[in-house]
Amino acid sequence: MTAPFLSVFLPDTSRNRDSLAVAWTRMLELGYAPRATPVDEPEGCTRTRCAGVHRGYPGSEHRWALTCLLCCQDIDVYASHMRDRKGANPAPPRRHKGCPYSGPRKAAARAARYAEIGRAIPDWDTEARAALAA
Repeated sequence: MTAPFLSVFLPDTSRNRDSLAVAWTRMLELGYAPRATPVDEPEGCTRTRCAGVHRGYPGSEHRWALTCLLCCQDIDVYASHMRDRKGANPAPPRRHKGCPYSGPRKAAARAARYAEIGRAIPDWDTEARAALAA
């Protein structure tokens, strides 16, 4: 697995490195990986919300070029959308839109796929854990 890295436009500051560590851990927890094939990062992109797709961790308001390890689909995800949501209405982690392993009806297939690719079922994926135990 690739070591955590920042997008080329994101300054190497302690805050960005701290955010990178949190986002990288979350990316792996959700079953994603940095895209292996290069992406054309937007020319002249800055922190002014170009919302372009970047290969390294781009910060919260830019899209991150990732690959879903379960379905092998290339996806563009906002890191802010992967954060754990707390408070009155917490949002549980979920697969990306269009993932054939997404949803409660696909829990058994998802559990089998985790095993197939050599990954443990994440603690948060209670549906896949239940399907495996059944």
